[in-house]
Amino acid sequence: MFRKVKHSNGKREIYFGKKKIFQYVNQVKFVEFIENMSNNLVHSLSSVLDTTKIIYDIRNWGGGGSFYAFEFLLNRAYVAHKYHKIFYDFYLRNQKGEKLVFVDGGCHNGVFSDIALACGGICYAFEPNIYLCAFLRNLYKDNPHFILHQQAISNKNDKTIFYNETYGENEQIVGAGSSIVKFSEKSPYTQNQGYEVQMIDFCDFVKGLLQKHGKINFIKLDIEGAEFDVLDAFIEQNLHENIEYVMVETHERIFDNPQKKINALKTKIAQKNITNIYLDWI
Repeated sequence: MFRKVKHSNGKREIYFGKKKIFQYVNQVKFVEFIENMSNNLVHSLSSVLDTTKIIYDIRNWGGGGSFYAFEFLLNRAYVAHKYHKIFYDFYLRNQKGEKLVFVDGGCHNGVFSDIALACGGICYAFEPNIYLCAFLRNLYKDNPHFILHQQAISNKNDKTIFYNETYGENEQIVGAGSSIVKFSEKSPYTQNQGYEVQMIDFCDFVKGLLQKHGKINFIKLDIEGAEFDVLDAFIEQNLHENIEYVMVETHERIFDNPQKKINALKTKIAQKNITNIYLDWI
């Protein structure tokens, strides 16, 4: 019933039947992948790629750097190859003078925000984790195009508990699976009670952003189960009509009756003939 899928970039996925229940990165394989990529793309580079320098260049040049650095960022964020062209097009459009607006919903350690900034765009990032936000503020302190909101994306303005995910007895203080959603007892993940965080009505925020900029080019939502309520409100208010791309990682596996959850969302998208909301970001 359980099976492991290994990717060349070091990513490892554990499946129970057809359901992905866990993923992690083999650090040794990941470093080997980066070294191989650098050798293949830039023959003049040595076998050791200075990834710290690459990330620094991207974050501080606001769209500068080289194409191999750009490709590195896409791979580091596990962007599916079929979506790479979207970001190369964004980069080209920005070079021609177009202003770009991105929203990083569920910023975590900033791997998608780095892509948005590398495209030359302004990035509005949301992250409720108090520890990650401390690092993110310091990491991007010199970049005015990164705007951080220490809030959890929701369908209402309120306060709630932000739960830390756990593996066995180990609480993941900065884990990627922490959430404002209480997981089902049948979920493969467990949670420890964390701390109180502020929620923001995402629809209201998007309306304000559209009023300010006139458009939003790209929204990424990776909000650990909260995406279903948020997208219901988002679609009901037809906000998708003003967004170029909405990319979503769904987490139906953490709920009871997961297939019912995802099918209801897919049905709503189909009924409204929506073509710019993608549910296969990861």
